[in-house]
Amino acid sequence: MTQSVETAPRLGIYPGWAMVAVCLFGISTGPAAFGLASIGIFIGPLHEEFGWSVTAISSAVTAMMLCTAVCMTIAGRLVDRFGPKAVLMPSVAIFGLCLIGVPLIAKQLWVFIALYVGMGTIAIGSNSIAYVRLLASWFDKSRGLAIGIAGSGTGLGFAYVPVLTQHLVAKYGWEAGYFGLGGIMLLGTLPLIALVLRDKPAELGLAVDGGKRQGEAAQQEEGVDVGAAAKIAAFWVILAIFVSLSFVLNGLIPHLVPMLTGRGVEVGAAAAIASLFGLASFGGRVLIGTLVDRFDARRIAAIFILLSAAGVALLAADLPLWAFYASAVLLGGTLGAEVDLLAFLISRYFGVRRFASIFGVMFGVVMVGMALGPVTFGAVYDATGSYHAILALGAPICLAALALVLTLRPYPHNAAPRPKRA
Repeated sequence: MTQSVETAPRLGIYPGWAMVAVCLFGISTGPAAFGLASIGIFIGPLHEEFGWSVTAISSAVTAMMLCTAVCMTIAGRLVDRFGPKAVLMPSVAIFGLCLIGVPLIAKQLWVFIALYVGMGTIAIGSNSIAYVRLLASWFDKSRGLAIGIAGSGTGLGFAYVPVLTQHLVAKYGWEAGYFGLGGIMLLGTLPLIALVLRDKPAELGLAVDGGKRQGEAAQQEEGVDVGAAAKIAAFWVILAIFVSLSFVLNGLIPHLVPMLTGRGVEVGAAAAIASLFGLASFGGRVLIGTLVDRFDARRIAAIFILLSAAGVALLAADLPLWAFYASAVLLGGTLGAEVDLLAFLISRYFGVRRFASIFGVMFGVVMVGMALGPVTFGAVYDATGSYHAILALGAPICLAALALVLTLRPYPHNAAPRPKRA
């Protein structure tokens, strides 16, 4: 006989945190880190070997992100229908094979771009949507922290991917960089998903948060569908906020290393600054996750978006090397405000019953901003010979996103009670 939720044995550590750990690592090996953060290291070697322009190479990442944006809605529906794990397994395998395929078959530009398109289409489930949906089922009171920790996997990836890729490329050639990344996907991420992840705590005889009553757990599946969500003003305001913010932050990521080296920073130092960007994102996302569980997420978003504006301003100014490090910390910390805050706000404004579907639609649109950023930065560089013009627009765009945050009304699906103040 199946035990009731209230009489199920309590474990010393809630297994949901094991899910968080695997999701963290999985997200660190996803398209954002392995596809986007690595391309800056490959731009130089690919240009030297094949003669492809910066814009052409950047367009592969743009194509990947645009395809992801288009396919995200489908991914959300698949996750809601079949469960996160069933979508993750084949997607991660295909993503790893696409990475390994670059040095094997991408001798022409169209093949190179086609492989990145594959990462954004048939490997769509390797994105964060499945991981976040799984965690929304495992957590309520600590949902922000759980999503923040797992989401910091992107920052973790941004931290180790540039250094690891640079090491492999410098020692063994650019081909080894792709082989290394693909190997991590197939020999690391894929087995962990297969052996550890479970879609819902009920699969282990547990309830949400590890000790909720059945009635409380049932509330976690409340919410509206995509059509109803689109009739709520917050839906469109949230979209505008994160599209504009993602355009700036994700436009910077693949160009950060060449941007810095073009201003006289040594390659090793530029890679270290890029890694600092990732480390700051890692810490920022955990901090954001903790804060949104305790305070109004709108206020937390406003603070971190303001920091992003300051970071872009530092990067745009003609300042010494220290400013680049400070900018990396500010921008990296703010990078956690994207997917994590988007997911948290969706769960609170629209519930979790159709979370993956709504997240898929909204994140798909946000991905358009992410996709346009890198190619726009690259095009401006090719046209002007520098990144100054596009950087000058960064801070105003961030400030516009900040103004939109301040228009959001309180969210209705505040299922998790706020801690009482002493």
